[in-house]
Amino acid sequence: MNIQPLLLQDIPFTRRIQPQGWGDITVSLMEYCLQSFCEPVKVVEQNKIIGIGALILHKNSAWLAHIIVDESYRGRGIGYQIVKYLVDSATNKGALSINLIATDLGAPVYKKAGFRVVSSYHFLKREQNWLPKTLAGQLKPAKPAFYQQIIKLDQEITGENRQSLIKSHLKQAIVFEQDELVEGYYLPKLGHGPIYAKTEQAGLGLMALKYSTIDSAVLPKDNTIGLQFLSGIGFETQNTTAIRMTLGEDLMWQPKLIFSRIGGNYG
Repeated sequence: MNIQPLLLQDIPFTRRIQPQGWGDITVSLMEYCLQSFCEPVKVVEQNKIIGIGALILHKNSAWLAHIIVDESYRGRGIGYQIVKYLVDSATNKGALSINLIATDLGAPVYKKAGFRVVSSYHFLKREQNWLPKTLAGQLKPAKPAFYQQIIKLDQEITGENRQSLIKSHLKQAIVFEQDELVEGYYLPKLGHGPIYAKTEQAGLGLMALKYSTIDSAVLPKDNTIGLQFLSGIGFETQNTTAIRMTLGEDLMWQPKLIFSRIGGNYG
């Protein structure tokens, strides 16, 4: 099987394998091609891209993302070969924990490759915007003095060193700050807008800000406080499901402190 690096000039030719119900894959693929910690790949047959995938490296941990095979070529083990290729690459680069978010379609492929289920996510939506009467006074745009606190908090909650991923988004960060200490943060321009917080007050304060204008949400099933908050402002759980899977060492992550995830590619 011919697996090669995915290049910027390849991206227009990936539109033909765009899955229904996904966001525009070309946006993420462009990010992968431009970021030094990402390794996007393509599968080519008869000069046609029939499959893609991406490896995202965070020091000792890694994520697999956007593993897609053209519908006409499924059932030939192409998805499994992409996974195996990326897992081998991650291992060779020192990743001890390899993670992904799986759909029902992809889960059997990942289980065959040795991945195990570690958690799941709830998807929620509502019909109308909810406008909060007041927002917490501790919500503030992040100043440079807070950046290292955000990076440290991110590592404590995710169990990963994701500085390369989040550093370019720190200027847009909103923090929940108490006496110059960052208790939570929201990155509105990164993926779907992650919220990580070490206190309930911070997490719900940042959620109130985000969901004053946004009507879809994805939370780990473990964050019952956040799920209850969303239910209370009109969100309803959808039938869509996704599971988090890991190969290798378990990350010491804290799903109860994740009040909004980034997306299927970064957790």
